[in-house]
Parts: sequence; structure tokens; C-alpha cells
Amino acid sequence: MREPAPDLTLLFNPRSIAVVGASTNVDSAGHDYVRSMREFGFGGPVYPINPKADEVSGYRAYPALEAVPGEVDLVISCIPASGVLDLIGQCRERGVRFLHLFTGRFSETGDAAAAALEREIEARAKAAGVRILGPNGMGVFHPAGGVSFRPDLPRDRGGVAMISQSGNNAVEVITRGYARGLRFGKVANYGNGMDITPGRLLAYLADDPETAVIAGYVEGVPDGRGFFDGLVSAAAKKPVVIHKAGRTGAGARSAASHTAALAGSAALWSAALRQAGAMEARSQEQLLDLVVGASLLRGAGGRRVAVVGGGGGRSVQSADACEEHGLEVVPLPATVRDQVRAKAPALADWIANPVDQSILAGSGLSSNGLLELMLASPEYDSAIANVGEDWFFGRPDAEERLRHACNRLSAIVATSQKPVAVVLGPTESAVGWQRELVDSVRDELVEKGAAVFPTVERAAFVLGRLSARA
Repeated sequence: MREPAPDLTLLFNPRSIAVVGASTNVDSAGHDYVRSMREFGFGGPVYPINPKADEVSGYRAYPALEAVPGEVDLVISCIPASGVLDLIGQCRERGVRFLHLFTGRFSETGDAAAAALEREIEARAKAAGVRILGPNGMGVFHPAGGVSFRPDLPRDRGGVAMISQSGNNAVEVITRGYARGLRFGKVANYGNGMDITPGRLLAYLADDPETAVIAGYVEGVPDGRGFFDGLVSAAAKKPVVIHKAGRTGAGARSAASHTAALAGSAALWSAALRQAGAMEARSQEQLLDLVVGASLLRGAGGRRVAVVGGGGGRSVQSADACEEHGLEVVPLPATVRDQVRAKAPALADWIANPVDQSILAGSGLSSNGLLELMLASPEYDSAIANVGEDWFFGRPDAEERLRHACNRLSAIVATSQKPVAVVLGPTESAVGWQRELVDSVRDELVEKGAAVFPTVERAAFVLGRLSARA
């Protein structure tokens, strides 16, 4: 029988927070958690617990949890492992619902005594009615609720949720994803996953109205059946992308020392993810690409793709990439070819899909113009638009031309009812002004809502995965 989804509302939306082990040392986690609540504008009381301080980051400090004047929904622990059992007793006395253990050095160390202490903490918390996130995890990031585990993370809120076994990985995905247009709602770094497991988090996010897309970084799971059930529930309602790490022997050994994870068979994991309806990522880049696609590419569905832009070499590479990722590079239909003939007769029998931008010069047709014609055709389900920035660099008015072309491309993407993946290459130029220009143009495309990828291969990978899921 499937376990009902847990009510984690007060974990992500606590009305009050106490930080046990709060510190005046600005280079410590015990300071960062308190400062984060101030920086993110947490609306409820924040109670730093430090018997040697009068205040931490502008909040009045208290010597112990029992001295706090009000109710506490969430306690964040930054104290050593040896003090956690006593803290659970204090939480029971104060009616605390959730305890987040940033505290580590438990089963992930491989030490038998540390693992036994973790099991005792789990049993003691269960008896006390206290739910635990962690141990050995950074906790909750929820900008809408004013909660963050670091003060320097983006404040913007959105519909992307993430569960992550690794705290640094969560930070990297949030910051890199933000630069690509992703806006995060609920993120939980669960560490060892002792009580609030990844399966329970997925079950909660499946029905969370704030969450539209779910990302996951998983090394191993403590609740195999619960994880699968939560994954099935979530993937039936919204796109779910899981980056399963620890697939190799070396990775599995590293995972065991990192979060005490039992990594398991790579083939078994892949099969389980497919069966559950989730998309598998094999790297952080694939995770980000797939979440960008699931979040920003509207109407992704069919396999028939139109490809425009770039020179002859890039058009050949585009055709290979699309077909290798399960997309169908549909030849230019007669209706589109007739429209080309009316505007540029010399190109009518030459032009093809993918469109080679290098043959368009002086014809009166641009790759953006052809993109519009192809998107209007019922023969295509989606498109890849190569900006072809290297061609613009060779023109005397490179910046003006490139910005004009990308502004028009942004308008096409914004009004298209079909998904358009934009390809703008990485800034691998030795010329400073070219790097700055490409970065600036990429930021503008992202700001206008475009799904931007650094290579056509990565764009084709995402469209192929999304079409297979539909």
C-alpha cells in the first residue's frame, strides 16, 4: 500500500524559525542561516540560539530553545552530532514539528558508532513526533516563504522545484539555472535522507500547486519502494528530471562517503526512471538542459523538427544531431518552397531543412524569415534556431546586426505556439568584445523567455527527450 504524501507545509513555509548553534562568526553556517532569513525577508520570528551572544545578524539571541518566547515550527541545527539527542528532547517539549539537521558526521563517515547514533536519533525523533530533514544537508530554499540556506542565492521565485542529496550541487543548479531563465520555488537538500526521504519529498511536490517542474540529484535512496512510488506520482502530473550520480564503481564509492548512499545498478536505475515516467540526466548539464526545456519550451510534443541558421557545416551537424536524438528532419514541404520561390526564386530548389544560412546572403530571405514560414507549416512540430553568431562577427556592423537578428528571433519565439530551441554558442572566443557581446545577447534572450542552448546537439537532445515523454 502506497504511503500517503506527507504534509510538509510548515517545513517549506514555517511561521517561525530557531537556529540552534547560531553564531556571530560571519564565516560559519550558524551565521549564514540567520542572515539568510533577514536577506530573504522572512516574515515571522527568527530566534538565534547562542548562550554567549546578545544578538546575531540583527536578531535577539536566546541562550536555549526553552527560552524562546513563541512557538517554533522549524529548528535548524548547527551544533555537533553529540548534542542532537538532547535537542530532540527540547523540540518535543516545545512542540516543534520540523528539525533540519545541518549537523553531519553520522553514517556518511563509515563509523559504526556514528551510524548507531543516527539510528538512535531517528527513533527518538519518531517517538517525539519531530520530522527530520537531513542529517548532513543544507536544508530548505523557498524564496516565496523567505527561507534560504544561503544569503547570496537568487530572490526570484518560480515553478521549478528540486530535491538534492548534495548541498553544493543544489547551489550550482540554482545559480546556473537562474542564469538560463529558471526560477525556483521549493528546493530541499536532504543529505542522508534519514526521515524525510527523497520519495516523501517527491510525493509532496507531486501535489504542490507552486511546482510545475521537478529536478532531482540522487546518489542513492534509503527507501527504494517509497522513492519509486513518489516518482510515479510526481511524473504522472508534471515533468520530472533525475540526475542519478554514482553510476560507476568510483562514483558509488564516492557517494557512500558523501551521504552514506547505496548507489545501486546503473541499468536498474535507468529502467526504474523510464518505468516511472521520469527523464534521466547523466550530468548536471543534461539536468539543466532538460529542466530548461521542460520549463521554457511551450507545447513540446512531436518529433518533426525544422532547423534554421548556421553555415553549411553546422546545418549538416544539426541534421545528424536531430536524427541521433530521435527527431525527424522533415524535408521542406511544397507549401513552404512555393513561398520561398515567390520571394527568392533562385533559392527555391536549393534550400532545404536544415536551412544553410550561408546561401541566403543577398536573397532577401533570412533564417528568421524562413523560421517563421516553417513554424507556420503543419509539417513541423518544433524548431531549432541557430543564431550563427560567428557569421556576424565577420561583418563591420557585427553588434548591430546580431542584436537585430536576436531581437527578431525573440519575438518569433514569444509568439510561436510551437517550441523553439535557440542555439547561441559558448563564449570560446579569444576576442574580448566578442565574448562580451555573446554574453550580453544571451542574457537578453533569456530575459525574454527563450530556451537557450550552447550547442545544437544539446538542443536536439532536449527536444528528443521531451517528444519521447509526450
